[in-house]
Amino acid sequence: MNVTVTFNELLRERNAPETRKRVTLDAIDGFLKEAYRINSHITSLHRELQDVRQAYLSTAQPRKTHNRVAKEQTRVLTDRDREEVDANAKQMIRELNAGIRALDEAEQLRRETESAIIRKKYGGLGAFGAWASGGIISSKTEEHAEAEAKARDLGIHRDSILWFLRQRLELCCRTQQEMMETRLKRELEKNRSMLSRSGATIAGDFAEFPPSARRNSLTAPAAPIPMSEDGQFPSQGLTEEQIQMFEQGNQDMMKHFENSLDKVRYVSYVLSISIGTPLLGCICTRVPSASVTPWGR
Repeated sequence: MNVTVTFNELLRERNAPETRKRVTLDAIDGFLKEAYRINSHITSLHRELQDVRQAYLSTAQPRKTHNRVAKEQTRVLTDRDREEVDANAKQMIRELNAGIRALDEAEQLRRETESAIIRKKYGGLGAFGAWASGGIISSKTEEHAEAEAKARDLGIHRDSILWFLRQRLELCCRTQQEMMETRLKRELEKNRSMLSRSGATIAGDFAEFPPSARRNSLTAPAAPIPMSEDGQFPSQGLTEEQIQMFEQGNQDMMKHFENSLDKVRYVSYVLSISIGTPLLGCICTRVPSASVTPWGR
């Protein structure tokens, strides 16, 4: 319920100026300005990860198209694009985590300074005056208690802000981590599927041979394969075209698996780094004053 209008009417009745001051980013303190900046970057990072997730996890190969609308609707990333997404996200997470740490350290310094000022202001003459008036030395004046309560409330409020920023950044860490893990799983599934299809193709090629020959090859004891005069193995009844087909298939398969292995190694390496640095940094970073929870309980 907005009571500003009613409050302004009461002020006018007493010839007092109306309240026209609005809360803006320039009117708040430096802590809230920095917290607002960090939170806006965290929100942008998480939105970007969500927007690129579908294209990042797609295993379809990029196709050249001249249709601008179709290009925007069917966005496909190359492996280099995915690597850039990973690198940019990790760099942003590290910078935001460092910003939260710096904000926390500055807040701890402010608290220590404020506590020292309160002790200096109320700790000496206030205690002596209470003793001189017959009171207890450890008793605090109303002004002293109010200053400590104000400092405590401000500290609890800022602890809540730091906790909120860490939770938001941890969400970004988990989102990026889940994307990388899903990408690795899909790459492995794709490789297994291609391997099974390659095996079926090879089995179909061998189906051209007579069943008796295949049974004999399976039941007969293993014998050393004789070599020809030029030092090459015999073709075992294969035509020149079949030999070339098998050689080309083997070369294509080896090239594919080498590329797939490089992808798996890269993703595994990135996963190991991301698990060991930014995610644990987001989770394990806590406010030094462990006795104060984000809600002051």
